[in-house]
Amino acid sequence: MTTDSATEIIHWWGSTVDHELFIFQDCRENIASYIHSVNEIQQTISSSNSEDERKDTKSAIRIAVFRLADEFRYILKLRVKLNSSLYPISYSTTTTDSDYIIDEDDYVNRNRLSMDEINDLRIIAVTMNSSGFLHECIKVYASERKSFMTIVKLSIISCLRLEWGVLESKIKIWIKAAKICFDYYFENEKRLCEKIFHDLGDEEANSTPNYCLMETIKDHTIRLLDTVEALSCIRPEPERLFRILDLHDTLSDLIPAIDNIFHSQSSDFVRTKDVNQIIPKLANKAVEILLLFENSLVNETSPVVHYNPIRKLSTYVMRYVYKLCDHKQTLTRLSLPDVPFVDAAGSFSLHVVWIITSLVSNLEVKSRLCDDEAASRFFAMNNFHYVIQKIQARPELLEIVVDDGFNELVDKFEHARSDYLKLAFDVALRYLRDEGLNKIKILSFKVLKLAYRVKRFNGEFEKLEKDLGKVVVPDSGLALELRKLIVEMVVTAYTSFLVRVKKTPRLEAYLKYSVKGIESAIQKFFECDPDQ
Repeated sequence: MTTDSATEIIHWWGSTVDHELFIFQDCRENIASYIHSVNEIQQTISSSNSEDERKDTKSAIRIAVFRLADEFRYILKLRVKLNSSLYPISYSTTTTDSDYIIDEDDYVNRNRLSMDEINDLRIIAVTMNSSGFLHECIKVYASERKSFMTIVKLSIISCLRLEWGVLESKIKIWIKAAKICFDYYFENEKRLCEKIFHDLGDEEANSTPNYCLMETIKDHTIRLLDTVEALSCIRPEPERLFRILDLHDTLSDLIPAIDNIFHSQSSDFVRTKDVNQIIPKLANKAVEILLLFENSLVNETSPVVHYNPIRKLSTYVMRYVYKLCDHKQTLTRLSLPDVPFVDAAGSFSLHVVWIITSLVSNLEVKSRLCDDEAASRFFAMNNFHYVIQKIQARPELLEIVVDDGFNELVDKFEHARSDYLKLAFDVALRYLRDEGLNKIKILSFKVLKLAYRVKRFNGEFEKLEKDLGKVVVPDSGLALELRKLIVEMVVTAYTSFLVRVKKTPRLEAYLKYSVKGIESAIQKFFECDPDQ
């Protein structure tokens, strides 16, 4: 091929009126001749001694470069058109996580360039490199490839102003976006840059692919890291702890991927920002929120409704403790402060014990505020039992709450249960005792005394049937346990009392309950409602 024919080919494609006609898409049979024309002209520039000829050929090269850049851009844009349903990753104040479908496999499939497309891009890149216009090729590549994903930064002001429900949705989006970017998008771009630009440029063999990669993903990376840094500045609230820990875990888990992608000296700022700045900020925020929760529990002064068997504070705190256990691995790695009144370095276990101890102390204080002593002990019994159950249901939590502390809690529950039963049945059982009967020698007086006690017991037990049949015990196991203890307590006393009654004439007519009747009535005590 002569220089003139090569120039003619380049000028024809440069002046074609059909701007939607592309060599690498519509006229693939012309690819070889066009590339050969560019190479021929490049050789002419290098070898010609004629200034006029060099000027003409340089003009042709510039036309060819513009054409090749358009061809390069079109191949990349074609991928966008084919996958136009890609969803952006946004943090606007009017969107929630349901507005965006972010799926790893879906993203990879939509962004996968075919081997033919990669080979075409490589051919163009090599040709533009030989012509001295590799930088323009990289600019086109970075501009088009970064458009596959739109990441909108969330500012510190937005983090401080947004309602928590909205902000939590943004955190979920960020976590998924970060995983896609660092595990899929950035890694995929790294491989593509290496396939298309390896061994090109005047610098070291691997510097061009890395430079191209940084130009493609740098803005996305900065927006992602700036967003999570802004999230580390949110106002501390107890319910926000676990999303902060999720961010901390996500970023920590991504460190290997970040190190693999941003390994060059020019991209060291990413590793530094991630490991040395953002992760510590998230850790400090998590510790701040945990201490806020603990202090709010210690200083909790809300009124209590004693007729509710389980206090809402009990369920809230134990759910919180469960979530803390779910994040035990992360919290154990954090530098936690010392626990009050404990002569040992702060640790995850000590903080969990401190929280449970604070809850139990709070429940004891609240139970004493009730004017009705039986209701007070009933409240304490149910709440202590609830805490014990929650501890026993999580083996790792039972292991944390050491034997002495757990046994002390069990003792508190048993004392509350015993006190409640004594207070609830004291009046009824009082009429079944021997007190004073043995001193009465006159039969008629003894008959009157026993008749009085039988009638009073009947009345008291009727009242107990009516009242305790409505009392709610949330846990069915505790309800069964209480019925069993009541049977042992009441039936034993009633059986002994019946012996004396039946030995005394004219008293059986006053008896309302048989032993079986007492047992049957007791089995109807306490309603079970797990939702209480």
